[in-house]
Amino acid sequence: MLSELHDRSYHFLNFLPNVADFLVQKHKESNLKVDEKSLYNLVTEADLKAETMIIEEIQKNFPSDGILSEEREAIEGNSGFTWVIDPLDGTTNYTHGLPLYGVSVGVVETETMAPVIGMVFFPELNTYYHAIKGQGAFREKKQIQVSQTKSMKDSLFVTGFPYDRNLSLDTLMQYYKSILQKSRGIRRTGAATLDLCWLAEGKFEGYYELGLKPWDMAAAGLIVMEAKGKLTSMDGNDFSIMIPSLLASNGHVHEYLLGEFEGQINRVVY
Repeated sequence: MLSELHDRSYHFLNFLPNVADFLVQKHKESNLKVDEKSLYNLVTEADLKAETMIIEEIQKNFPSDGILSEEREAIEGNSGFTWVIDPLDGTTNYTHGLPLYGVSVGVVETETMAPVIGMVFFPELNTYYHAIKGQGAFREKKQIQVSQTKSMKDSLFVTGFPYDRNLSLDTLMQYYKSILQKSRGIRRTGAATLDLCWLAEGKFEGYYELGLKPWDMAAAGLIVMEAKGKLTSMDGNDFSIMIPSLLASNGHVHEYLLGEFEGQINRVVY
């Protein structure tokens, strides 16, 4: 199986710069078409075109693979592999002219939905991250690892808010207050993949968020795991891209964070 993973990873690490270049050029346009899928949840013509580019490349080169993507219906395959795609993570940032957005492409085992390949490109940060299961995590060609910070008071955290956050705003603010009082601070980038990749290379000690989708976690989640980080749901269950809550950490502060969330998880936001 490893050779199959290497083939897919190698091909797309060489292809995704084309998607990144397209997004950068589209970002320079003043008349970008933006639609609302729901309150706070945007989609642009750039999302849709980038997704088409990625899907067409998969179907051309790996036609037996399945595809799960943010903006289209799932495509079934029979190879045992499924691609999980977010063509533009951080769409709100993108529409406001911010450079904090990425292209996320992961591959999972179809039967278990467990990630085996992760690739995330950040076009305007001029960098990318990638991992293959069991082979370590990398920023470009340099292997990366989570931080070794062990105390909450020395830790920096990052979070995001779900699109339906108004349903559980009090709960979300309780999480925020709880962590903020005991740490160096909490950041919010507006792109889950960026949060997780920065955690993987030691910039953050922990990340948590409710209301996530598989394409938010598949690629960057594997990168965190291969960087020797720890992933669970926010209520302590095993990590799965199909569970819409995520707690990621360097491992050292994980149990403390779970204790902060215990008894507070509000599943309404799921």
